Amino acid sequence: MDFKQLQSLITVARYESFTKAATRLGVSQPTVSTHIRMLEEELGVPLVLRTSKRVELTPKGRKVFDQAVSILSMRDRMVEEGAAREKNTVYLGASSVPSAYVLPSILSGYSKSHPNVSFSIYQGDSRDVVSGLTEGVYDVGLIGMPADEESLLCTSFTQDRLVLVTPATDEYRMDEPDAAGVRDLLLRRNVLLRREGSASRSVVDRILDDLGIEESLMHVGARINDQETIKNLVESGLGVTIVSERAVRDRVREGRLLSYEIPSAACKRSLYIAHRKGDLGEEVAGFVSYVRLSFARE
Repeated sequence: MDFKQLQSLITVARYESFTKAATRLGVSQPTVSTHIRMLEEELGVPLVLRTSKRVELTPKGRKVFDQAVSILSMRDRMVEEGAAREKNTVYLGASSVPSAYVLPSILSGYSKSHPNVSFSIYQGDSRDVVSGLTEGVYDVGLIGMPADEESLLCTSFTQDRLVLVTPATDEYRMDEPDAAGVRDLLLRRNVLLRREGSASRSVVDRILDDLGIEESLMHVGARINDQETIKNLVESGLGVTIVSERAVRDRVREGRLLSYEIPSAACKRSLYIAHRKGDLGEEVAGFVSYVRLSFARE
């Protein structure tokens, strides 16, 4: 059953004619007949009575007609709502680190010079944001990994670094941790990891590989998608983690967490701004340009 079959039934019922329905729908009469026949076969009952004078619905056909009208009306509302984008609004998707620790300062500065532009913002992991961009849900995305999609243009706009984070207790204090010290800590303690799909998790996997650590050798205490929850669990003493330095900067400064540089080139990454190729529209193009120019001065 599909929308075309339902539309054919509705149109035949309203015009009481297969020929008129076909003309109204811009298809051939056999196509309309096939749509009706397929509906009848799927539902297992006749829906249309064909007489020499006119076409009319069976009792079951009238019930299906009412349901079809409701279904197509709901479809039309969904399409209209999806297409009705507000003027002067940028639809933006952002992964966790850019959303929480980069986007606020971007919007604060941008809004001062563009007070008439508003934003509709969605926060998810990088994979979700890329999917939303390709499907046209978002105009622009801020993500923690390059988007491997032909339809998208993805540009690095700033740098990020992942660090080892522990509870702020004496047993975790280290003077100058080397690779062996970091490796030992990750193997002896509970480790809290992001779920698959986030860019941070992809970087963590590369760091572990660089340090020669197989995930199966670690005691993974929890796999969590929310970065704030991970920080709270580490602060409460549940274990250690590897997260963006931006995400723990305040808590480290306040003495609530300890953070250590990881002796691995894999801990450094770029953050990216991505959008579909082609004409962006004035608001989106202006925002993309602002982000690139702002961070180019860093």
